[in-house]
Amino acid sequence: MNEIGKPIKITNNIAPIIIRPIVALSSDGLAFIISVNAAPPGTKSGKKIKLAVKKSLTAGAAPKKIIKVSKFPVGASQQFVAANGAPAFLFRTKTGVFAYSAICTHQGCTVEYLKAGKKLVCPCHRASFDPFNGGKVISGEAKGPLAKINVSIKSGWVVQS
Repeated sequence: MNEIGKPIKITNNIAPIIIRPIVALSSDGLAFIISVNAAPPGTKSGKKIKLAVKKSLTAGAAPKKIIKVSKFPVGASQQFVAANGAPAFLFRTKTGVFAYSAICTHQGCTVEYLKAGKKLVCPCHRASFDPFNGGKVISGEAKGPLAKINVSIKSGWVVQS
């Protein structure tokens, strides 16, 4: 299984192709694959294929445990898989915990956290986001902030609520 937004290389007997999922985000931070762009390596476009994905969270579901608080000190950050299966980043500061989707709002690639610069950066078009200021865009082609993922501390665990 590949992370949403990461390129997938498929090799067959005819020619290899690269597939990059195109992702839409709902207001509650859930990611939905709406299409993929399949293209031969070295090209920028190809055939678009429509996909349908069901919402994976159900009403009344128990909170998803992410990590024990005792193993996640103040100042720590880590990538995790959100309840909907999409990649996300979790942070802990003196004031609590917070998380954002790792799906870039520009074209759906998966962002990476650069600890030295304290920013999330998209490897596709270099958009960068400030996780300590609401996931807002710092630079690049992205037009909106990263989707917030609701997390909290409950019974000694960081959970997605």
